[in-house]
Amino acid sequence: MKVTRFDLLKQCDIELASKLIYALGRKFEKSDELKLHLLEFVAEQELQRINDAAHMEGYQPLSFSFKQ
Repeated sequence: MKVTRFDLLKQCDIELASKLIYALGRKFEKSDELKLHLLEFVAEQELQRINDAAHMEGYQPLSFSFKQ
């Protein structure tokens, strides 16, 4: 299963999602740039780093299987 950044965003709670959306809005000037960023696939190693950081901050880990 391939996972996009948008898939990960949809798993965040509202507090974290609102912070991420705000930060992304400041990073990208055009909606097309943001769309391309959100449609990029996440590598398994990147997902592991995200989950490690989430755990350290007290957030629920994200759940996706990379097995096909």
